[in-house]
Amino acid sequence: MVSPLPVLIEPDVETTMGDGTILRSTVYRPAVDGARYPVLLSRTPYGRDLAVNSAYLNPATMAAHGYAVIIQDCRGRYGSDGHFVPSANEASDGAHSVRWASQLEYCDGRVGMFGRSYFSETQWRAAQTAPTELRALALGISAGSNANNGSLYRGGAFELGSRFGWGHASASLNTMVREHAGDHLGLDRELATWQELDSAFADGSVFEALPINSLAAQMNSFMNTHILPSAGDEPGNDFTRLWDTAADKAVEIPTLHIGGWFDIFCPSTLEQYERQLEASAGRPELRPRLVLGPWSHTNLSGTFPDISFGLGASSNEVAGYGDLSAIHRAWFDATLKNEPESLAKIPEVLIFFMGENRWRGFEQLPQPTRSRNLYLGADGSLRDTADRVGVVSYTYDPHNPVPTVGGATMIPGALPAGPARQNEVEEREDVLVFTSDPLETELTVFGEITAQLFASSSAVDTDFVVRLCKVAPDGTSIGLADGIVRGRWREACAADGKFTPGLAPSLLEPGTAYQFSVSLWATACTFEAGERIRVQVTSSCHPRWDRNLNTGALAYDSSETVVAHQQIFTGEQMPSRITLGIL
Repeated sequence: MVSPLPVLIEPDVETTMGDGTILRSTVYRPAVDGARYPVLLSRTPYGRDLAVNSAYLNPATMAAHGYAVIIQDCRGRYGSDGHFVPSANEASDGAHSVRWASQLEYCDGRVGMFGRSYFSETQWRAAQTAPTELRALALGISAGSNANNGSLYRGGAFELGSRFGWGHASASLNTMVREHAGDHLGLDRELATWQELDSAFADGSVFEALPINSLAAQMNSFMNTHILPSAGDEPGNDFTRLWDTAADKAVEIPTLHIGGWFDIFCPSTLEQYERQLEASAGRPELRPRLVLGPWSHTNLSGTFPDISFGLGASSNEVAGYGDLSAIHRAWFDATLKNEPESLAKIPEVLIFFMGENRWRGFEQLPQPTRSRNLYLGADGSLRDTADRVGVVSYTYDPHNPVPTVGGATMIPGALPAGPARQNEVEEREDVLVFTSDPLETELTVFGEITAQLFASSSAVDTDFVVRLCKVAPDGTSIGLADGIVRGRWREACAADGKFTPGLAPSLLEPGTAYQFSVSLWATACTFEAGERIRVQVTSSCHPRWDRNLNTGALAYDSSETVVAHQQIFTGEQMPSRITLGIL
């Protein structure tokens, strides 16, 4: 075993961008004079010395293993100069930083990048400029794709909870402190307002505001510039197009993808992996790797308030191959140090299957071996064949929306993400429940899930939410996956429930039956014999998604609401159903 190297930590290392703006980094590198090592670069808007960064990839242990690790504050954030505009400068700043890092006296000319969430977007944008010094990426819970399919909007609805949560908890405070540097009285006033808003996030009351833009007076400049207006915009807008350019084409370098089934960017992780896999055909040195755990965006423990998948589900011990730092180390040893044996024992794809609560290894992401349609019955059943013609009704009142309970969210305060108990939600009169008979044999649900609802509304616009649950023999119902479609955007979401830009919205004709397609994203879960499959149908999940007022107007600038009377049709002529991939 090679002894670890002594480590030197250098704070406030400066890099001058092409326009003269200075960015600052903390560097962890071996304290060995004259030696050269690969550089691992990470670029963050959240503070380069944030302790949580080390829990994901420990820079000190990586440096002790023979890497120079550079963690840099993005332009306009924390120690770096300039002005922060989300996504706008990461390509040029990233490419410049890669070239700078490769020319440092202790770098051997090879650079890899790592990090999660926005850090991943900075990787993609740097890589899209194709700097020759950049040799590998390690992308965690990656942003930069699917702006209209869950990152910013979903099925035409706005991702209210996650976007407001990100802006408030992750971005706005540092911007406010920078804006009032030297103005202590002004900062005190802004901090008092921010703290009031933070209390409203903590108890969820901030999301009760109608119209949403009435929150402007409580929000600071970052929120009012970059977050609040997006609640009044529609999917397919300019920022969604900018968002998607980060990773809309493959890059010719090897990539490691790390994601979670309950992450807000799960579809992006899968889509980015598959795009890289396709581009690597005939080029084995470019084959991507994938790790997909039972994790949310901020919780990689595998343990949630209502369920734990065991210690083996944690990112601290991934399938017996060590923690995520160990996975990163093996990846970069292979791709930057030409030590392929470091990855020889680790499968190219590691996927955690809930229910059986274990990791499975594959050569590449498997595809379902078949699909299974389960049809909604007017009697609350869920069967393999469509029952007789029927209809089930409920009423949706925007002033009493169904609360968000778990799911792939990122909402600060008292609304944790992940698999959550749904029994209380299912007791509501505005939530329809369809449940299968107890399964006679084990069933593994894997891959994408879609639903087709045949439904009508008394309103000119409304939403339909579909959720897949696993029901234990004792009746406990745990949510696994869900999705939404906004009525006026039904044509843009036709067939697979994924939003297609370029189609105009169209209001509903009250009382007319339409087919609504809903994407529930994907999962990997084994149902044991005796367990049941359940599907919920409702019209809200608030504050995850902005509530539909049922008037055709947005909650952003309207408070006028209409109660909607909804009908879900069943039977052979209108076969409302959910389609599951089976492995």
